[in-house]
Amino acid sequence: MTRTASNNSRNIWPTLLLCAVLLAVGGIAGFLLRPVILPEVAQTDEGQDPESGGAGHGSSAIVVINEKTLDNMNLKYGKFEVRDYFQTIRIPAQVVERIPQSRRSVSAPIAGRVTKVFVAKGQAVRPGEKLFDVRITDQSIADSQVGLLEVFANLEISRAKKQRLENLGTGVVAGKQLMEADFEIKKLTDRRAALIQELRARGMGEEQIKTFIKTKQLAKDITIFAPALEKAPSSSPPESAPALTITPASATIGQPAASTMLQADDQYFTVESISALQGSALKLGDPLCSLTHHSELLIKGLAFESDVDKIANANQNGWKFTAQFGEGPDALVREGLPLYKVENHVDTQSQTFPVFVEIENEIINQTSDAQNRKYVNWRFKPGQRAHLEVPIEMWKSQVVVPMAAVVREGPETFVFMKISHTHESADGTLDHEFQKVPVQVLHTDKRFAVLKKDVRLDVYEKYALDQAYQLNLALKLAAGGGADPHAGHDHPHPH
Repeated sequence: MTRTASNNSRNIWPTLLLCAVLLAVGGIAGFLLRPVILPEVAQTDEGQDPESGGAGHGSSAIVVINEKTLDNMNLKYGKFEVRDYFQTIRIPAQVVERIPQSRRSVSAPIAGRVTKVFVAKGQAVRPGEKLFDVRITDQSIADSQVGLLEVFANLEISRAKKQRLENLGTGVVAGKQLMEADFEIKKLTDRRAALIQELRARGMGEEQIKTFIKTKQLAKDITIFAPALEKAPSSSPPESAPALTITPASATIGQPAASTMLQADDQYFTVESISALQGSALKLGDPLCSLTHHSELLIKGLAFESDVDKIANANQNGWKFTAQFGEGPDALVREGLPLYKVENHVDTQSQTFPVFVEIENEIINQTSDAQNRKYVNWRFKPGQRAHLEVPIEMWKSQVVVPMAAVVREGPETFVFMKISHTHESADGTLDHEFQKVPVQVLHTDKRFAVLKKDVRLDVYEKYALDQAYQLNLALKLAAGGGADPHAGHDHPHPH
């Protein structure tokens, strides 16, 4: 019995040895076949949380877009901007004229009859361009011209008399007679200056007066010109002023001096209405036409009572306002507009507080008709609807991106960073890769999002500036098997 047990013990050892060999072979085979049996796991940098993403750039989810598709999407990409950004409130507004600076009224300086009208309604005219020719029927201006001719004749007689007295010698003629001659010449000279001023005041231009003095022929017609546009007033008054200073409000006639006219590209009047037609009889002061000047306008916003203090605070801090015309991506935006004033009364219809900001107008295009009359199309027009954005809080030195660059999905918000390298696809075109990067949003409005500066948000890289929603949709379709299996994948990329 003892021999049998010993034999059985010797028979077990080969079996145990065989089992150990098989286990060793199986372990080695399992280790070698691990990449096939188990799915590949994306590697992360040492010490980095796998959920925070690979390669130090947030999520490692990658979407691949072919360059043809990229062109069709019209996707824009570039670097994000780090700057100060203002949180704003938005109030309805409209463009209005600056009264009275934007308007001019041209009236008849004399009684007469319109012989020619040079302008048409809606036409753009520069300061100094002809508006009307008027045949003089005013007896007073004719009397002024006749009186001036008499002064010139008497001056010639008085000067000749003085010359004759001086030629007689100092011992013959008494000094009293020379003094009387000088006095007479001085009186006539003063009378001449007064009559010339009267002709100017009654509508005769400088060239017409010079021609009248040279030819000694009575003027039958006068030409009425567009008024001058004054330059911005100087902080210190001029040392000397001319004998007659005419302001734009009263200088409705006469050729303006070249030094007082602004000839920049936007210095145009628009003829709003014409009251006098060819052949019209005029009395002194009758309206001829009305002009408007729209190179500088105001935007009138309607603020609620709770917004007035915020507007005052923005003005005190030197913050500028933003105007938006239209809605959506095609909206026209003008930034950096200064506050003009806040009205001290409430609009009775809307129970709001009128707020005004200044805006400079722009010329879109110009056209001409068969008579070579010019018509100007201004970008901003009185009555045009707009919105004013009033800054109330500033986000200092943060990442500011277009809203189209940000996509939200559940609790997560992210942008798409463009991978620096590309792959060549089967058809020879290039594939571009975009990587999801989670971000923290501090503030959003209709146009921009303010993102917190973060180590995962490398502002030196390039990002999709729009189409973030479409990129995320392509990534989800690829992950769900509804698109090209190479359109989305999950692996880290070196940078």
